[in-house]
Amino acid sequence: MSGVRWSLLAVLARQSFQILCAIVIARILGPESYGIVSVASIYIVFVTLLLDQGLSAALVQRPNLSLRAPGAVFTLNLLMAFAIGGATWAAAPLLADFFRVGELTLVLQILALAVPIKAIGIAPRAMLSRGLQFRGIAVSDISGAATGAALGIGAALLGAGYFSVIYQVVATDLIVGIILLVCSRGPWPNYHLGEVRPLLAFSLGVFATNGLAYFSRNVDNILVGRFLGVTSLSLYSMAYRILVVPVQLVGQTVNRVMFPAFSRIAGNLDLVAENLKKSMQILSMVVIPAMAFVACSASPLVFLVLGSEWSGAAALISVLAIGGARETIFYITPSLMKGLGRSGLNLRYEIFATTLQVAGIVIGLQFGLLWVAVGYTCAGFLLVPVLLVIQSRLCGATVGQQLRIIWPPVHASLWASAGYLVLARFGLHPLLELLVGLLVFVVLALLVMIIFHRTNLRLFVSRAAFFVRSRGNKESRPVA
Repeated sequence: MSGVRWSLLAVLARQSFQILCAIVIARILGPESYGIVSVASIYIVFVTLLLDQGLSAALVQRPNLSLRAPGAVFTLNLLMAFAIGGATWAAAPLLADFFRVGELTLVLQILALAVPIKAIGIAPRAMLSRGLQFRGIAVSDISGAATGAALGIGAALLGAGYFSVIYQVVATDLIVGIILLVCSRGPWPNYHLGEVRPLLAFSLGVFATNGLAYFSRNVDNILVGRFLGVTSLSLYSMAYRILVVPVQLVGQTVNRVMFPAFSRIAGNLDLVAENLKKSMQILSMVVIPAMAFVACSASPLVFLVLGSEWSGAAALISVLAIGGARETIFYITPSLMKGLGRSGLNLRYEIFATTLQVAGIVIGLQFGLLWVAVGYTCAGFLLVPVLLVIQSRLCGATVGQQLRIIWPPVHASLWASAGYLVLARFGLHPLLELLVGLLVFVVLALLVMIIFHRTNLRLFVSRAAFFVRSRGNKESRPVA
């Protein structure tokens, strides 16, 4: 409970600062120039993946760990950082040519110089997570996000344009790395790289899985930027942020805690199954209604938040919001597989999922920007039966039990969405439509839950109340 609360606070604060910064920069730059920021964001995520090679997950998961292993991982992260920075500097002109954006060269070369800063916090974060000490992680993430957002917004307001993202990223990584080192009191780099060898069997599987996941989640952005242009990429990436919001705000909050928790309780499958079902209920009840409302209200939201220049993103947001709800609920599945030591299964699933999602994206690309979003979302829903079976076989929570957890918020959201869409036909002012529509949506969703799913609602409310009341401590049993 303590871990979930600190992680939720950290993710909420970090994402709030980052979204605020993105909105301000997007409104100042407009869709045409914001495409450079979108391409830079793809690179930043890719660098984070390459720096780690799955070793941080191995530090968390391994039952017994030598004293020198964390420091050896730190050293390897730094060595990789300098190698990646040098490769990026050399490849920047080629990447700029690929996306047909000459200005991208300088942006990537400056970001390349800052890659070692990003490596500082990887090993300390893993060790804090291993010990379920999420307070230090929360402090670092909140402080870094606030500092980065302040510098990024300030730079944008002063006319820095797309370079403002560099101020944001570098400041964030520097503050986060320093605070993580202080809170974890190390580890410090050492030259005993042989200590990394026992971690490789697990970490390489995680690295391959994360690489496939990165590819499947970014191939749409890459293809849109290459074939439809950076203006289309701006619209798509802004809509994609809506998909990512529940994954990062809710999914990553639960994932941060449940991966080390599953690792510690892997010998008790009954407890694993109970934690999985509780996590699925929390995720479903929070995310499904929220994203259904976003899907219905995308048009007035875009007009009020981003301005009329971004109206082309509204339809994309409606489609990707539904996909975001699905992805968030099953974001816990990789944590379950990794926590139980099934990195091979996780890799096989990612290969299958990547193949299916790339196929959906490529097919959609033939018909235009909106159909890329449709292809991505449909491919994701085709994966749901596979994920339900995997979770059932790993811990014993049956497919029927999982579906009964998900159905109540889906049922309530369908009725609430219908009510909002009826209201939207009256042609109200966007702000009035949003406010009245939210009221209608909430009332209808609650009525359906009370009439048809009262037991599920009571269980969720009781767990939420316990979550708020419980103080928790680091000696508490790791449950969700």
